[in-house]
Amino acid sequence: MKISRFLLVIALGILTISTASCNKEPEPIVLTGTWNIDTTQTKVFIKYDEIEAQENPVAYNYLRDNINKIRKNLLQPNQLVFSGTNQVTFKMNEGVDIAGTYVKLDEVYFQITNLFFPQGIVCGSDNSILELYFQRDYILTVISNILTPDDPPFTDFEEMVTEETGGIILFRRG
Repeated sequence: MKISRFLLVIALGILTISTASCNKEPEPIVLTGTWNIDTTQTKVFIKYDEIEAQENPVAYNYLRDNINKIRKNLLQPNQLVFSGTNQVTFKMNEGVDIAGTYVKLDEVYFQITNLFFPQGIVCGSDNSILELYFQRDYILTVISNILTPDDPPFTDFEEMVTEETGGIILFRRG
């Protein structure tokens, strides 16, 4: 009897704690302030069509051998500075500031529009980190910019690289 009462009290305690924690409202995401780049967390993910890769082994090897070069050529501002008026500034390495605007897409995602991304670039945040998400077309632009006349033709990459390709740059609140 004592053991069942003890277990009942423990179960009610756990239930009370779990119920109380479930009722918390999520903390709203606030971008206002300065976000510093974490270059160790910059990633590029290249997904490719296997048949196209078999038909274009030189292009496939180029992607495999140059992934770090592609990553280093992503637009990488040192800082993002957000104001409360939906303004954002990309502070670049060369001391150049690129002004833009942002809009909230949902609870954690935003879209930034500026000179480099006139169609917008999506970012996500949890209030401690912020990630910029590069899409396939941007990664292909980076690839086209680093190709030399000795490299495979750009059309090989367009055919081989799939829509799942992208990149992420991570920022931490300053």
